[in-house]
Amino acid sequence: MDLPMPVVDRMSSLQTYSQGSIPTIIIEPPVTSKETTRNSYRRKSCSLESLHSEEGSWTGSDKASSVYRGIHRLVQTFADRAYRVKERVVVQSSTPPSTPSNDEVKKEKKPDRPHPEPLIQNDDTPAANDWMEEEKGFWCCRISKQLLPTFPKVLEPQSKIYISWLLIVTLCFVYNAWSIFLRALFKYQTPENLPYLLGIDYFCDAVYIVDILVFKVRVKYIQDGLWVDDLAATKNNYFKKSMFKMDLLSLLPLDLLYLVYGFNALFRFPRMLKVQTFWEFFNRIDAVAKSPYIIRILRTLIYMLYLIHLNACAYYAMSVWEGIGSNDWVFQGEGNAYVRCMYFATKTATSIGKNPKPKNEYEYIFMTFSWLTGVFIFAFLIGQIRDIVATATQNTTQYQQVTDQMIQYMRNLNVPENLQYRVRLWLNHTWEQQKTLYESKILDSLPKKMKTDVALNVHYNTLVKVQLFKDCDEALLRDLVLKLQPLLFLPGDYICKKGEMGREMYIVNKGLVQVMGGEKGDVVLATLSEGSVFGEI
Repeated sequence: MDLPMPVVDRMSSLQTYSQGSIPTIIIEPPVTSKETTRNSYRRKSCSLESLHSEEGSWTGSDKASSVYRGIHRLVQTFADRAYRVKERVVVQSSTPPSTPSNDEVKKEKKPDRPHPEPLIQNDDTPAANDWMEEEKGFWCCRISKQLLPTFPKVLEPQSKIYISWLLIVTLCFVYNAWSIFLRALFKYQTPENLPYLLGIDYFCDAVYIVDILVFKVRVKYIQDGLWVDDLAATKNNYFKKSMFKMDLLSLLPLDLLYLVYGFNALFRFPRMLKVQTFWEFFNRIDAVAKSPYIIRILRTLIYMLYLIHLNACAYYAMSVWEGIGSNDWVFQGEGNAYVRCMYFATKTATSIGKNPKPKNEYEYIFMTFSWLTGVFIFAFLIGQIRDIVATATQNTTQYQQVTDQMIQYMRNLNVPENLQYRVRLWLNHTWEQQKTLYESKILDSLPKKMKTDVALNVHYNTLVKVQLFKDCDEALLRDLVLKLQPLLFLPGDYICKKGEMGREMYIVNKGLVQVMGGEKGDVVLATLSEGSVFGEI
């Protein structure tokens, strides 16, 4: 009678059992360090011989248990050997000041198996979290410098502190870009609010200066495949860039012309040359954001709104030049001037609604230019938004296409409704768990080392549940994680049956697996939980 079994994660297949037998996994108790030192070489020489000698006489579950114990002894032997080599290296490289006492020797414990996560290199520089431990005196008291973080000597381009600073500079740039034409044309600048506006202006100028002197000169860069973290080198690299020249020009002190021509915001036009920092911020935040599609849509909307803002300023300037309310086309002088002009510019750029008919050649030229801007530039920006949304929903679209194709295929072959339901249930469950149907293909584009690091983080929780891999060496774990392939089984699925050729080993990651037996296959012989292993080892 066949023994059906359901499971979840895999590496090789399930062994068979005779009727009425309960599958058991025999695991030897951990070996002490003294026994390991005494018997390690004897185990290494006889373990393989014992496997071969027992092969001819044992069959079934006894043979599988013998193979399991032999492999466990080999793993334990290799782990002990690696530990002894590491001990010799540590003893040779260090000179102890005194001989440890017997009590200290007894207290020494063999270190646990290294956690796989430290194998993954962390690219964060310690300079970013540099905390000084000494104390510093302030008049009558002393304060530990653990509470006083020091500014890093160099900055990671993708670090949080640098991206946060770029956000501040970007906000200052957006303020200048929006307020220069608004204050120069709409006459919202009055003697009453002029001190506040000048305070905001010079605060933005101070931010520009700090950006040049403190932050941009500390940004690391890559040269010949290596990060350059020398402060002098980062300064020279920044000074050679065109961005440095643009940053200097953005601080051109045309504000001194206020003393001659009055407070005209157009003299602050060089502040617009800081646009490269605006682009850099969105590129950096796009690379680290969890939802980069939202950042891309936000940047596109800023472009659209700013073009409408410029068109509104131009329309108001045209109305002032011809005369407010001089004809039906110009601004009539009613309501809020900026809001009415923004409304007119939005209708013109998007070709929505009916605008007043131009009255002269200048107005016809203005409307023609506005319509062309709306046709080409806005069509391009709207097309970008469409592409961003399509990219964001690409995985969902592919899943829906695969589901539709699979359902249509099964209907054409007249597959029973019960089986069609199970296939749809598996597709839905896989999508909910992984959010993709092509998990194995996603990591193929990564190099082997990086793929190993990702797989180690993903499958480590599965490996630590398995007693077989408890004392494995680090190198073995790194090679092992690349062989793991996640599998999902629905409730009631049969993973393997008695008599089938087994070529895989399965590890239960989540859920329970029942070993069924009896004449009708309805007797539960055993229940395997998380961390259980079955199949061919």
